[in-house]
Amino acid sequence: MDNLSINGFGSSNGGTFHSVELNGKGTINGDVDCEQFFCNGSGTVNGQIKTEAAKISGHAKINSSIDAASLRIDGSAKIEGDISAAKLKIAGYAGIDGHVKGDELIIRGKASISKDCEVEHFSAEGLFTIDGLLNAEQIDIKLHGGESKVKEIGGRQISCTPHQSKILSFLAPLFSSPKLTADLIEGDQIELTNTTAKVVRGNSVVIGENCDIEMIEYKEEFQQAKTAKVGDSRKI
Repeated sequence: MDNLSINGFGSSNGGTFHSVELNGKGTINGDVDCEQFFCNGSGTVNGQIKTEAAKISGHAKINSSIDAASLRIDGSAKIEGDISAAKLKIAGYAGIDGHVKGDELIIRGKASISKDCEVEHFSAEGLFTIDGLLNAEQIDIKLHGGESKVKEIGGRQISCTPHQSKILSFLAPLFSSPKLTADLIEGDQIELTNTTAKVVRGNSVVIGENCDIEMIEYKEEFQQAKTAKVGDSRKI
């Protein structure tokens, strides 16, 4: 099985390869099926990528979808289709026009997802926007400066807390206050701080500091911090 490597300005047709590596300004016209995909320069793929492992360290534009066992984005990527990845880590920036599906999504940089995100484990310490539903068994959000937005959140365990870092605390005055905004947050065990939401619904709900919630619906337990603002709460 051949390798495909573009080191300067160049283009190639798609196909099946062992390894694909874009180090310069390269364009691939067609679908790519490979074991490894690397984009270290500025790459464009006018087709779908199917691979075991992909890593984007430079700038990539994918005009279709990505299907990978593991995908890591350290640079910046624009994906016009869906992402299906067992493990997806975004340490740089990713703009995704489609759905995200997989086992684990880790956000340490910035991500924008235009549709739904469905994973088993969701972990975020960076900024993110999800225009659709975020659905995961475990959701762990540690807020930095800035605002993250999700239309709806559904999960078994949902936690949203400020990131504990001495460096970030020192730099905090330079950034806007960390905040999570959602229309609906629904789960079994919910613990929120610095969150604005219309409806929060769960078995056990803990509303911490700097929250502004219009309606709380709970089955078993409800706790509210003194600094939290809750419009109404009811046991269901």
